[in-house]
Formats: sequence, C-alpha cells, structure tokens
Amino acid sequence: MSVKKIPAKRSPEEIRASRAILAVLLMGVMAAASWPQMRRPEGLPQSAHAEVDGLALTPPMGWYPWNMFGEEPQNEKLIKEIADALVASGMKDAGYAYVGPDEGVCFSRGKDGRLMTNLERYPSGLRGLGDIIHTKGLKYALYTDAGTKTCSGAMPGTKGREFEDMRSFAEWRADYIKIDWCSSEGQDIVQTYALLGKAQRAAGRPVVHSLCSWGDGYPWIWAGAIGHMWRTTADICGPGRADWARALRIAFANEKLAGFAGPGRWNDPDMMIVGMPGLSEAQNRSLFSLWCMMASPLIAGNDLRDMSRSTVGILTNLEAIAVDQDPLGAQGHVVWNDGNVSLWAGKPLFDGGQAVLVFYQGKYKADKKIYWEELGLQASDELYVRNLWTHETTGPHAGSVSVAVGPDDVAFLRLSKKSDFPIPPVLVADTYLVSLRSKGARPETLTGTVTVTNKGSSDLPPWRIDPESLPPWLKVAVAGSGKARTFVNTVSTAGLKKGAHHALVRADNIEPISGKPMSALYYDVDLEVARNVRR
Repeated sequence: MSVKKIPAKRSPEEIRASRAILAVLLMGVMAAASWPQMRRPEGLPQSAHAEVDGLALTPPMGWYPWNMFGEEPQNEKLIKEIADALVASGMKDAGYAYVGPDEGVCFSRGKDGRLMTNLERYPSGLRGLGDIIHTKGLKYALYTDAGTKTCSGAMPGTKGREFEDMRSFAEWRADYIKIDWCSSEGQDIVQTYALLGKAQRAAGRPVVHSLCSWGDGYPWIWAGAIGHMWRTTADICGPGRADWARALRIAFANEKLAGFAGPGRWNDPDMMIVGMPGLSEAQNRSLFSLWCMMASPLIAGNDLRDMSRSTVGILTNLEAIAVDQDPLGAQGHVVWNDGNVSLWAGKPLFDGGQAVLVFYQGKYKADKKIYWEELGLQASDELYVRNLWTHETTGPHAGSVSVAVGPDDVAFLRLSKKSDFPIPPVLVADTYLVSLRSKGARPETLTGTVTVTNKGSSDLPPWRIDPESLPPWLKVAVAGSGKARTFVNTVSTAGLKKGAHHALVRADNIEPISGKPMSALYYDVDLEVARNVRR
C-alpha cells in the first residue's frame, strides 16, 4: 500500500494530524490482513540492534518538548529549566532520563557541509548542552530527519549527509536520536533508515535510535535491526493541545502490534500527553496506565515546570512504571472490548505474575468482574491482587475479582500467587560525565566517580566492565553494596600527550529475579592534559 505524500507547504501540525488519522485507519485495515512483504535492511545484521549495544532493553523514559511547545519557544534556557524540573519533581528518581530539543531549530549546515549549532538559541553549543544534561545524571536526546529537511523546514535533514551528521551527533555526545520522515519524497524507507543505522554505528557512539515514520512502511516488521523503537502512528496531538479522542484511537491501534515488541524493540505510540491542558485526572491516569501496559516508551510531553501534585503523582507512580519497565518486555493487548469496557492482559511479569487493566469509557461508575479463565489462568487459581493506583493488596481471590471503575478511568492491577509485588530495577545516576584535568608535566593519578542507585526491590549482582574496552590510561573499579554502587574511575597521566582524551565506559548487569540482561550503562570520561606528561 502506498501512502500519499503530504505537500511540503502544509504546516507540521497539519501534516501530523493528517498522518494520525491515516495511521489509525491503516491499522484497522492491517489488523484484518496479512502483513506485507517488506525489503529487509541491507548491510546490517538481522539481529536486534539492542543485542549489539545493550541499549533500551526496557522502554526508554524521558521528556521531549514537541507536544507542549512545538518549535517555539525551544531553546537552551527551556531545556535546562525542564531538566532541572525533571530532577526536582522526582521524575529522575522514577527513571526518566532522556531530555533534549525536538526540532527546536538547534542546528544548520555550514559551508563545509557539517552541522553547526544555532548559538543564538543554544549559546553553550549542542555539545555544551549535552555536558550540562549529563552532569545532572540525565541523558541527552537530539532530533533530525531522514529527508532533505526536518518537518518544520527550519533545519537540514540527513539525506546525502548521513555519515557526517551521525558523526556530529556522536561529537555532541547524544544518547538518543529521534529521526523523522519528512521531506523524504522518492526515498526507500527501509534502505534510508538502514543507511542511517550504519552511519550511526560507524560514528562509534551507541545511541537509542528512534525511528519516526508515523507507521509508514510498517517499521515494526523490519526496524529492529536498525533501531530500538519506532513510531506506529503519527503525532498524538498538535502543540499545546491535548486530544483525548485521538490518544485513545492511537492506543487501540498500537495495541494490535503487541507481537512485534520486546526487549530492545518497542512500538512507540508517541510521546505522552499526561499533564497537558484539557485532560482530567482520570484521563491522565488512564493514558499513563495504557502506555505502561503496552510497554511503550514513557516520554513525557507536558510542561514539567508547572505540574499539579496529581500529575507528578501519576508520572512518578513507581508501581505503574514497574509494569512498563518489566524486564520480560511483553506488550499487553486487548482481550475483549465491548465498546464501553476493554480488558487488557497478555503481559506476564518478571516475578511470575501478570499485569491486567480494565479501561472504562462509560458515563457512570461501574463494577466490573475479571475472570481468571479469560486471562488464560485456571478458575481454581488463588491469586493476590495489587491495585497499582490505590496501592492496596487483597486476596487471595479464587476464580475472579471485582473492581470499581469510574468514567474514563482504569483499574490497573498485578496478579500473583505471592502477596509481595517486587519492583524491577530502575536505575538513577548522579552523573553520566566524569571530567578530569591534569596540571603539569609530572605524572598524576586522578579519580572521578559515578554513583548509580537502584530504586527497584532487589540488590543487583556485581556490574561487569570489560577491561579490554578501556584505554590504557583508565581503570574502573566498582565499590559499594546494596542499592548504591560507585564506579571509581582512576586515570594515570603518565606518558600522555597534551590535549583532550576521552573514554566511553560500558557496564553490564542482569536482573536477579528473571536473570534477564539489563540495559547497558554508559558514561563518558573526559581527561584534559595541559602539557605533555613524561613517564
């Protein structure tokens, strides 16, 4: 099926709105038909990208500005204020990490063909902004486009400059790159994104690669070899305008793709609209629960500087986030839908239990009964039930459980044969950048640390760092026990030449209950050597 191209003269909001409607209609058609035969990416391994770099083995969490702000007023001041608000609100401690401009007119192309920071908007430079974000214990997200221009038309796309641009993003120390699909007329979608995937790997810096074709080209079929997540529909709203009805259409379209999701390969129904103007508390709670149930990337899109207590409580509910971040990576889906009520299940959890969600769209509060057999369980099973919003545990219940649900609200539950409901690992770092500087020509030993705290229930096994992956001047040891572990980075300057030296440290671990690998932890070590150092 071919998709009609939208004329470039239309505004980004009109383009995205049209594609949202088209994508939802397309999902309905495809749900009843066999998937098309798509060309596979050429020149790349067919295994998931995440198997190589270890990234995004649980859905990425963070914040992007487009839903609330659009192109304006994105600038360095806004991004820094949002990063500070993310930390102060408790969202960082709940696992949100990726922050950066989305569009935002942050770069142009110089006469030499290389990307240049828009210093009027980002006076610290895009590398400098990344350093600021990293020192807050957050990760750096940036944006580009696979075509000739970005969707706003204000920035150059990567077409014909894929390798140079991916090197620029690596030099800016990006950890996450969203790549749109505007101004791409005549381009083969699979091979275009495959080329960008090769360029990103050639740049030498592992990043979360987010493909954003709005469902064009059925990326869930082929994109796992290229990136870590892909948009399944177009934008969830226009800038600053939450759209409840469109959000629900997108959610019910995205859930049909559950079979394509898993660790390191996520269906992305777009950034969240939780906390944006126009939504009730129940609607915010429902949308957040649906995104968690679908193992969707949790990328907030509201103004974090101005949040109600209710919005903060929803976005930082660690029990709901635990379902999204479950290391098994299963995407829940609709079991049945009678128009007003839908039952979502099909999401086994790392502790042997499962998540279940009842979404109610009626006008009046109602009582609904969930039967074990419709979840694939035995009627005789005796299960404890944890309500993830009231934080109450009841049971054991045999055969079924009844829940009360209000209009536009959910009952979000975990079921288990055990009465405890552990939280999987949620990691928080004090920094992702160690900066050291030598003072003279005599050899020195310098140290800097990165401390990582696990907000989950279980202590982690020892972290593993391959010493062969480190430069000769750097050694890394891991100290501490319990929830917090400190990476002690020891630098010897003996024999080093004057100039800047850099290392990217990778550490790996496993989730102790399931034995599943965790997302790899990366951080940067910068060493500035003021003079040539003798041995």
